[in-house]
Amino acid sequence: MNVYRFRLLVNCFLANCDSDFDVLQDAEESYEDNGFIVLPEQYSESGAPTRLVINCHGAGGTVTTDDSQVEHQVLTQYLVANGYAVMDVNGLPKAYAEKYGIDIRNNIGSPIAIRSYVKAYHYCMEHFNLKPDVFVHGGSMGGISSTNLVLSGCIPVIAHSAFCPVLDTYNEIFKHPWSGGLPKEAMGKIYGFKVRDDGEYIYDESKLSGYNPVRNAKSNYYPVPVKFWHCQDDPTVSFGITKQFIDRIKENGGIAHLRAFPYGGHEPQLVGDPITNPCGNTTYGEIELQVTPAVEETFIWIRNFD
Repeated sequence: MNVYRFRLLVNCFLANCDSDFDVLQDAEESYEDNGFIVLPEQYSESGAPTRLVINCHGAGGTVTTDDSQVEHQVLTQYLVANGYAVMDVNGLPKAYAEKYGIDIRNNIGSPIAIRSYVKAYHYCMEHFNLKPDVFVHGGSMGGISSTNLVLSGCIPVIAHSAFCPVLDTYNEIFKHPWSGGLPKEAMGKIYGFKVRDDGEYIYDESKLSGYNPVRNAKSNYYPVPVKFWHCQDDPTVSFGITKQFIDRIKENGGIAHLRAFPYGGHEPQLVGDPITNPCGNTTYGEIELQVTPAVEETFIWIRNFD
């Protein structure tokens, strides 16, 4: 397996369209973001192209110049061991985050994150022998990144999957933020929320302009098949919101599934004993992978559409 790391210039300026004056409202404020791609042993520069899976990380990790959260996950390693390439970006450039005092782990699926993912997609398509249609996966905060990426329509997606996905910017990021409020602060700064006299941000849905999945009308008629895995006792991300999201797609005739676990907290990929006979190759380099039900089911979900 080969890991290639790259950097991309991403415009982090969000246009302010509140006024109708005859002055410039948009600009370019570009910073370098970090990305990587893992290529399988079967990859060939001149042979049959490889299928890419974009795996959007959660707020527990990042993508740096020399490491990432996603490349150490069993799902990523299982996919690569079975011939898939896997890519991720940080979705929040370090210099931009430092300038505005934003925690680097919280890209919150913002327009900046989506711009970075789209640029990374085109970078990978230009530099590697890959099939143009991709799969998208996400975990936790990566749920909103992956969902917003799918809903953007900017890249060709075959199907979408996610573990315990964040889907509601108000109820899950603003009202019940993780990590002591860091994603709420990131949201306030990225979207330019007004601040009350006591220093608290004032939530403004209009600032999100389609980047809140539960309020995005396009999510009612989801553009690709989607399946989410979620534990009913998740203390961090609402199982109920995920269920409502999936139910609404199903009511409108979409292909949507919610795989519920009765326990497991915020880690559906850790629930249950390892599978005795997984359907895929479990040897990743010198590692023998322990594949749990959620990881196996995600792998099968992707293979069903490939």
